[in-house]
Amino acid sequence: MQKSISLLIIVCIAFLVEACSMFAPVDPLTPAASEVSVEQVWTSGATVRGKIDNLDPKNDRQEKKSGKILEYGFVWGTQNQPTIEAGTVIKVGEDNPPTPFEFVREINRLDVLTTYYVRTYAKNQGGGVGYGPVATFKTDDYVFAELSIGKITTTSKASADVVVNVLSLGNAEISSFGVCYSSTNNEPTTKDSRATANGKAVKGSFTVNVGGLAAGTTYYARAYAITLGGIIYSDATTGFSLGEPAVFTPKKSFTMYYSNPYDLDMGELVSQVGSEDCNWYPYNAIAGIYPKNGARFAVLGKVNFDQVKYADLARANLSTNFINGSYTDTKANQLENGTVIAFVTNQGRYGKMLINAHGEDRTPGTAGGGDMEVTILTYDKQ
Repeated sequence: MQKSISLLIIVCIAFLVEACSMFAPVDPLTPAASEVSVEQVWTSGATVRGKIDNLDPKNDRQEKKSGKILEYGFVWGTQNQPTIEAGTVIKVGEDNPPTPFEFVREINRLDVLTTYYVRTYAKNQGGGVGYGPVATFKTDDYVFAELSIGKITTTSKASADVVVNVLSLGNAEISSFGVCYSSTNNEPTTKDSRATANGKAVKGSFTVNVGGLAAGTTYYARAYAITLGGIIYSDATTGFSLGEPAVFTPKKSFTMYYSNPYDLDMGELVSQVGSEDCNWYPYNAIAGIYPKNGARFAVLGKVNFDQVKYADLARANLSTNFINGSYTDTKANQLENGTVIAFVTNQGRYGKMLINAHGEDRTPGTAGGGDMEVTILTYDKQ
């Protein structure tokens, strides 16, 4: 009996020791895969990118002890193996995001000609901290190239040639250069659209073709160069625009008859199935425009038909959605007289349509009503 009691006491003590260890100070919960890379370095700063494949390794015992990760980011300093206590922290997030994921930050206000060390970190609920491998970089005393933007000429209905002048090279090696441009930002950056020049950067002039432009839209352009020391831009920004494209079908008025399909490239009723851009008010359906074969439409509202430019059509929110034209349901009617519709045909031509006169909804069993008089204009393909 005494032996049994002793054995029981030993088991209880072992259990208590094990239980206490579950609440002992925790070990760091290190990210399973954590990388950092240095993307750019300049005189007083750097851009770093962190990549984490798995923030929360599936270690049951460790999770019970330490919990989930509550904070992660970068830590950097001038000493190798920087830590939260002996380094500068850039906190990125506070919760477990879906993995894998990447995050990018800038480190600023650095000293010139100085070596720095950076790595990712993660902190869990128990207070444990894990670090990724270290990356190193050195700031430099850069002299940057000088750039300017020159003549801009249109070479097609959708592109332009832009001259970039490299006036001097400096000592920051240029990895790529060209033109950045935008229709909304009058000081465009490489985060907007950009076109890269061919060949290695040397002093001289380079012609860069900028494509994918819309006629009638004003663009802003300036030269850029990407170097190890950072991205540099020309001081001046130049605005330019392409002219309106040629008209394919001049302004034309016609009647869209009840239950018929229409080709909007030409503004004609068609009988060949597959060539129509829309059906107007089909049998036993709601009055309205039914897009066909990929043609898309957008309601611009009661605006001046003649003042609607090609650029307005190209940037309209075109869709293949049905456009309600029922006068019976006045709240849903989108085709009141004077309304302008933007469209792109199944052949890829942009155009505009003016609702001149919309007849009453057709009464079932009668021969009257249901037609709509319109005016259209279509532009040639870009």
